[in-house]
Amino acid sequence: MRTRTKTAAVAALTALTGTALTGTALGASPPRAEPYCNYIDDSARPVIRERPPHTQGAVPQVQCLINTYSNQADPLAADGILGPGTRAAIRSVQRCNQVSEPVGILVGPSTWEVLYSPVPGCARIRPL
Repeated sequence: MRTRTKTAAVAALTALTGTALTGTALGASPPRAEPYCNYIDDSARPVIRERPPHTQGAVPQVQCLINTYSNQADPLAADGILGPGTRAAIRSVQRCNQVSEPVGILVGPSTWEVLYSPVPGCARIRPL
């Protein structure tokens, strides 16, 4: 009986809002759709460690997000190479947005969040 009630409630809410419920917590916003950087799915935010191997596609996604949304002066090549320029740009974004990751992790949850949504003083005007 309880399952039927929950199913009916979900169906009613879906009909009212026009969207299906997902596994996200109530009040939590799902990752926004990224129109410019599509190397990995927007919901995929893998940990990128200081040392290889790196998750395929994640490094060019980071490079593209830095180029698109951060106020970095020099654009990065979205080549997937985690070289000194990319590392320096990641650290610069982290400093500006006042986030850090645990030792051994270059890009983790906090960094992914500010790559997609940097604080206003650290962001360039978003393209339309």
